[in-house]
Amino acid sequence: MDGLEIIPTEEIEDICEWINGNDAEGDEWSPCLSLESGQNSIVSPFMDEMSLELPVDEMQVDDQLTLLHLMRAYGEARNNGEKELAEVIVKSINEKTNPLGNTMERVAYNLFQSTENQGEYLRQESSKNFVAAFKALYQSIPNGRFAHFTANSAILESVPDDAAMIQIVDFDMGEGIQWPPLIEALSGKKKALRLTSVKSEEECTSSCWNFEDAKKRLLAHARQYGVKLQIEERSIEDFACELMRMKKRGQGREWLVFNCWWDYHTWGGEGESLNTCCSYTSYFDNLLRHYQAIFESLEGNFPVYLAEARTAMESLFLAPFMSPTGWSMDWEEMTKSRDQAETRLEGRKLSQESLAEAKQIVNERENSYRVTIERLRENEMVLKWKETPVVRVSTWV
Repeated sequence: MDGLEIIPTEEIEDICEWINGNDAEGDEWSPCLSLESGQNSIVSPFMDEMSLELPVDEMQVDDQLTLLHLMRAYGEARNNGEKELAEVIVKSINEKTNPLGNTMERVAYNLFQSTENQGEYLRQESSKNFVAAFKALYQSIPNGRFAHFTANSAILESVPDDAAMIQIVDFDMGEGIQWPPLIEALSGKKKALRLTSVKSEEECTSSCWNFEDAKKRLLAHARQYGVKLQIEERSIEDFACELMRMKKRGQGREWLVFNCWWDYHTWGGEGESLNTCCSYTSYFDNLLRHYQAIFESLEGNFPVYLAEARTAMESLFLAPFMSPTGWSMDWEEMTKSRDQAETRLEGRKLSQESLAEAKQIVNERENSYRVTIERLRENEMVLKWKETPVVRVSTWV
């Protein structure tokens, strides 16, 4: 993808060396990256229609079945309001997790063993190499590239011919890596572009991204392709006021687009699969299935000789955002939002041309990724790892 700086293998290996060289005194979480997780696996049914991979070794199979049953019991205990029982089960789960084990051992480790102190330490350490880790992860698995391409295609297809200005309101601009391809597509079309990065007060103080750096890169890219570009950063409150003014005076020949992510840090976009869960048990089952797919996809896209780099990505990028506090808050927010009124927006049909190009981006023929547009939801394109949705992109007007 044009505009994306390629991370060489040597730099990915440097990230691994950085982790090994930054062991904190007294920290037990920090892995020795010379170890590799087992590659052989079998498939075992779990939680109704779910399928999770288990190691071939018989003793490990027993251990993993016990781990899976414990996690299911935890979900049921939380669903029934049995807080003390849930805490006892967590202690048992923690005895069977392993940050360097197979997929489910690592998922369970990151979901349950991220205590407050560990999580804070991981967040601080990950921020030091956040940008490099992000680029390596972005190149390694297609989740982000798929989402960005699908969104950009939908934006370009929606713009009226007589629109002179496209204003995109981005609620998670980050490094701005989504926008160089769209800038290139606008070259020669005589349409100006205005990017508005909207952030909450909390994001303004804790973000790992530097807005000014991203702005400079995007402006330079726009000059290269002859596109008139404006970039600004606004608080949600300021933008809300501007939106009211725009509504009063009319938009004229300006086309307004809103671009936002859900669950950006885990590249998940669980969307409907978690949002429509009617009980904590089903929510937690889907959470496990989702994270298993994310970790599996990393394994599938990192060859054996880059196992250390894969572990680095999990430690630097995924683990800090998989704390129990985080997904417990997600569940609470979901239960509060269920009774809210449905959106008045109408779904905008995604094109078959975009679907075909998305299939090429994820290289469907050579891996376990699949891209689909659901028959009854033609405004939504879904990226799946095997049969598990990992990213959903929907468009509305």
